[in-house]
Amino acid sequence: MQNEDGSQGLAGVNDSRLHLWSRMVNPEGVTGWVRQRVIKLKKILPKNKAYIHANVIGFAEGVGVFFMGTDVGTFTFELNSGRVRKVSGPGKYCPIFPFIGFCTPDCARIKLPLQAETN
Repeated sequence: MQNEDGSQGLAGVNDSRLHLWSRMVNPEGVTGWVRQRVIKLKKILPKNKAYIHANVIGFAEGVGVFFMGTDVGTFTFELNSGRVRKVSGPGKYCPIFPFIGFCTPDCARIKLPLQAETN
C-alpha cells in the first residue's frame, strides 16, 4: 500500500491487531520498516460477533479502506474515519483487488475550433 505521504506501506495482522508499517530512511541513510500504528481489531469489529482470527485480504488505495476477512464474514474498515461495514457473510475468503472507476462528463457537445491546415 502507499501511505498518505507517498511512502511505501505495509499492513498485517498479528494477535488480533492490525499493524501499519512505513518504509523509512534514517539519518545514516539506512532503509527499514517502522511501525506507525497498531489498531486493535476487537475494538473496531462488531462486539456481538465473536471471531477467532482476522486477516487483511485487500486494500483500496487512495481511499484508505481495508478488507478484513474473519470467521464471521468480510468487513471493510475505513482507516481515516474508523467506520466498519460488513460486506459479506461467513465463508471462505480470498484476496480482494479493489479498483475505483470514474466517469468523465461528456465533452463531445462542445466543438473545438479546428486548426487551419498549412500547405
